[in-house]
Order: sequence, then C-alpha cells, then structure tokens
Amino acid sequence: MKIKQLISLGLLTVDCTSCYTYKIYPKEYRKLENNNPKLTAYIVKDSLKKEHKIMMSSDLFEIISDSSQADLKIKLYPLQQNFVCGQPLTISILTIGQLPVTLPDRYLYRFDEIKNDTVTERKLELKLAQRVWFWDIFSFNKKFEEKAGKAVLGEYRATKNY
Repeated sequence: MKIKQLISLGLLTVDCTSCYTYKIYPKEYRKLENNNPKLTAYIVKDSLKKEHKIMMSSDLFEIISDSSQADLKIKLYPLQQNFVCGQPLTISILTIGQLPVTLPDRYLYRFDEIKNDTVTERKLELKLAQRVWFWDIFSFNKKFEEKAGKAVLGEYRATKNY
C-alpha cells in the first residue's frame, strides 16, 4: 500500500511542478519579430534580473553596457502580477493532469525611457496564460521571460501604433 501512495505522490508532484507551458494573448503576438531599426539602450537598474531578461527577450532595443554610447536609458521597475483563481487546478489534480487547465494571469511590466532628460513612462499589460496539462511535460515552452518578452514587443508596438 505504501508503494502505491508513493507512486501517486510522485505523479502528483511531477504533475504540479513540470507539466506547464506559457501562452501569449492575443495570438498575433506569438510570432512577432522586430524588423524596425533598433535604438541602443542602457539599462540603469539591472539588478532586477527577471525584468532585465524580459527586456532582452523583447528585442525592442539593442542593449549595451556603455551608457555614454546609448541612444536612451531604460529604468526598469519590478514586475507586478495579478493572480487568478487556482480552483481549476483541482480538476487537473483529480484527473492526474489529463484535462488541460489554463490560468490566465496578467502582469504589469513598467519601465521608463530616458532620452535627453525627457522621461517617457511605459506601462504594458501582459496577458500570459499558464497551461497545466500532463502532456506538457514533453514541451519546451517553459521559459517565462521569453514569452513575456514577446508580449512586451506586441504591447509596445500596439501603444506606439507601428
């Protein structure tokens, strides 16, 4: 009996920790690429590792390490997350992950563009959903920063009307 309980606990642990992927909404943002000329940018506050990786993944700017050579400076702010209800996870747990569950979280990504002492504040609402499904254990879409970077590119373009 103890072996079955250990196996069940192991399956539940694997199901809850590694069976997920991230999806970007709207769907049009998923395949976006930045083909526009990029300004060089220096990130002022690079101690925010997650936010820094998101900015690098967005491909909005060419990030450089010398502030004197940059067209503009970027000041990052901590990422804010609005959680959704986790109740759908109950269904996933009861079915051992055989029914996919989507948790559509919203994130607020903020940064300032500083150019010639002019500060432009950017607030971008990122719509990323985490899908929990047993078969996503074999998926490689688990890098949050890459998906958030695509969402930043899409939202930035939408606000700038490219």
